[in-house]
Amino acid sequence: MREELVALAKLAEMDDSARDIDAELKQIPQRLEELRSSVQMLETMLSQERQQLTEAEALKAQQSAELKERGEGLQRARKKIAQSSSIREADAAEREVEANRRAIKEREDEIGRIAQAIEAKKASLVEREKDFEDTKSSLQADQETSKARVAELEEQRSQLLHGRDELAAKVSKAIVKRYERLKTGIPNAVVIITNGNCPACRMALPAQLTIDLRRADELHQCPHCRRIIIHKSVLED
Repeated sequence: MREELVALAKLAEMDDSARDIDAELKQIPQRLEELRSSVQMLETMLSQERQQLTEAEALKAQQSAELKERGEGLQRARKKIAQSSSIREADAAEREVEANRRAIKEREDEIGRIAQAIEAKKASLVEREKDFEDTKSSLQADQETSKARVAELEEQRSQLLHGRDELAAKVSKAIVKRYERLKTGIPNAVVIITNGNCPACRMALPAQLTIDLRRADELHQCPHCRRIIIHKSVLED
């Protein structure tokens, strides 16, 4: 068991040295995925705003056509007044003139509001397109640098973990399985005891446990934080 504990301590030390590298290797694809999501979101928003602009311009064109028709209707109504042969015809033509004037005013006001909305949407699109292009460029640049960084990190990790399989082979599968399970949940899954306290959680260990740790005849875990604990003297023997 002593040899297994020594091998396990070295294995854990090796894994701890690569922990930051593993964390960065995990973060890189997450960061790229976030950028891809941002690009996709901005692209969707751009498409929606372009569609809104198209619809607003179509509405403006429709209102302009109706304004033209009302203008022509106003001219016809005025001619009717000039050509009317009775008060009744003149009154009817006057009402038609007034109706066209109101309609023209309403169309002009509506066209003004639509024109303002169009200008605001165009300004928004300029900013949105800039954000889209900037984010897209950031993604492309990050993809290139990340590719090189991943290769660099994997090389460093390979060097740090050289000989790991040989060490793991010296430890029973049951212990390795327990260690791997702990390692996924807590950092420094194996700690070295130098006194009566666990260096990870800093809680005092039972006196008998400290004695048992020196014997190194079985695997022990801290009763408080559940980390695997190995006494320093085991590694020095």
